[in-house]
Amino acid sequence: MRYWMIRIVGTVILIVCVHITYTAAQEQTPPPTTPESLVSTPEAFTSSPVFLPDAISLAGLSLVWQQVNRCSAAALTIQLSYFQWEGDYDDTIRGLNPHIEDVAVRLDEMAAFTREQGLGAVDRIGGTVDLLKALIAGGFPVLIENSYFEGAGGYDDWLSHNRVIMGYDDAAGVFLSFDSLLGNGENNQGRPIPYDELEERWRPFNRDYLVLYRPEAEDRLQAILGNHWDVQQNAEWALAQSTVEIGTPAEDGFTWFNIGSSLLILNRNEEAADAFDRALAEGLPWRMLWYQYGPMEAYLRVGRYDDVISQAQSVIYTTPGVEETYYYMGLAWEGLGDLQRAEGYLETAVWRNEYFSAAHEALARVRGEPTPIPTEES
Repeated sequence: MRYWMIRIVGTVILIVCVHITYTAAQEQTPPPTTPESLVSTPEAFTSSPVFLPDAISLAGLSLVWQQVNRCSAAALTIQLSYFQWEGDYDDTIRGLNPHIEDVAVRLDEMAAFTREQGLGAVDRIGGTVDLLKALIAGGFPVLIENSYFEGAGGYDDWLSHNRVIMGYDDAAGVFLSFDSLLGNGENNQGRPIPYDELEERWRPFNRDYLVLYRPEAEDRLQAILGNHWDVQQNAEWALAQSTVEIGTPAEDGFTWFNIGSSLLILNRNEEAADAFDRALAEGLPWRMLWYQYGPMEAYLRVGRYDDVISQAQSVIYTTPGVEETYYYMGLAWEGLGDLQRAEGYLETAVWRNEYFSAAHEALARVRGEPTPIPTEES
């Protein structure tokens, strides 16, 4: 493919089949916080053989230096540049987080915006080092969400940050990235991140990733992802990936948060709520719910409306710029039967992000109006 360049270190090209499998737990019903109750029985996860050189760097990406709280739009613009997208950073900001106080953008919002540009997009969880390498070797730069704490002042603290991974080098043990805050390395070849450091920073976000592709490349991408192409099977894999941490030194609040997030996708809502209870008890960074809203979604599904309100208020008190918290506040008040309060919070959610279609739909519902036809998805 003319848009990327392969640099081979050594003389041997490895042909690797990414083959991931695990053994399911016995069919029993132990307490919900034990690994045996959490792991389901998916089929083995496989992908088609992919040529994995020792080193590769995808060419054709353009670096974008971000504005404050606009790393999502910057990273997506970088990723889109690989496909010769004719838009720019301002277009991405307007389509993703038009309100100046918005501090976060979900991967599904980025995927929806990308589809409006005529490209395909897949966002998944449970990524691995090997899968990232296979995607890059297949010609797909990958946007990931990870932790950032390199900045000065208030930015020398735990934050979410999006980077585009566009290369790797096995000899050096590093991935290569285009980073809207830290740059793209020497000679535009990508900024190095050691494999283990990337894994450490990626884990708090359930190792999520976004892949863009031209429609004609869908079969090739599906072959690389294998069973991860299926959302349910991908969630089963991510659940197993997190449960193996239980009882090890790696177990922490992120472990249980990731378990809860995967269980939500599988509609195992009571178990998800229990997992989020455990995550919050174990301790999480104070900005965690700026970026991920699993506890509010789980508590809403099981009717714990007061807990939804408590979690949403805790975010609003620290920053007013997370429209999802107003959305969940509105849904919780709707569940409690207070439609006037529900309407007020949902109005705030759509005011803060005019493309927030789920909030528009909920607002129409509490007003007794027809469901609006969205113009853009978020």
